[in-house]
Amino acid sequence: MNKIVFKNMYFNIVLGSLLILLSLLGYFLGWIEDFLPIVIGILLILLSIKRFLYSFKKITSKNASLILVIELLLDFLFSGLMIVYKNNIELYIGLIIYIRGISYLLINYIATRKIRIVQYIFNLVYVTFGAFLMFYPLNSITVLVLGVSVLLLIIGAIYLQAGVAEQVKKDKKKEKSSKKVKNIKKENNSKQDTKIKELEKEVKEVKKENKLVSEETKQLQKEIDKTKLVVKNIDAEQIDYHSKTLVELKEIAKKRNLQGVSQLNKSQLISKLKE
Repeated sequence: MNKIVFKNMYFNIVLGSLLILLSLLGYFLGWIEDFLPIVIGILLILLSIKRFLYSFKKITSKNASLILVIELLLDFLFSGLMIVYKNNIELYIGLIIYIRGISYLLINYIATRKIRIVQYIFNLVYVTFGAFLMFYPLNSITVLVLGVSVLLLIIGAIYLQAGVAEQVKKDKKKEKSSKKVKNIKKENNSKQDTKIKELEKEVKEVKKENKLVSEETKQLQKEIDKTKLVVKNIDAEQIDYHSKTLVELKEIAKKRNLQGVSQLNKSQLISKLKE
């Protein structure tokens, strides 16, 4: 199946749909019977090209590649003769099948140097069927028309199924990737939520600590103010104002930021300082 299917998904779908439509219309409208040699010749050429491209990439032996090239040229020759002369269809088909079987046998032997029983029997069937068509022509147009119609239908179904299957795979991959993205987003959102909650808790704790610190600071400031007041009172009680001159007393009042002491005499200033 991989030998005839293309890598492009859309090309497979379009080609498969066209082949199925062509097989049905060609059979019921008589197109295949009217152009039977041309249809068979083109179909054989397309299959030969696709098989050549598929097999040529895998073959490493020069002799096997040469046999494959000779087979392709002979397929072109006999298919072209069928299209040109439009007679002896069974003979040309038999020649192409016979050559295909012989080339299979030679390429398998040259590439592997072994005879595999299943492939060997399959290739012998190819050769035998080709020889049968060559020497015992059926001369049955109806059978050929039906066979070509069925073959086109099968090939079209293969292409269509391959394209649809590829599309289904892509859709599944998209669904998986979208699910992964959603799960990652959920995980990230949950992680962010937990981080935000933790930060909020830390902020609350810091605010509580700052509040306690500010209260302690206020309390300490009050105690400091009380202490300063006590110290000032102590200093005021210890100073002997009467032994000081008026200038010294005014200097002390200035340091204590007392207003309206410039006009006071010594006794008035001493009483003001004691206050």
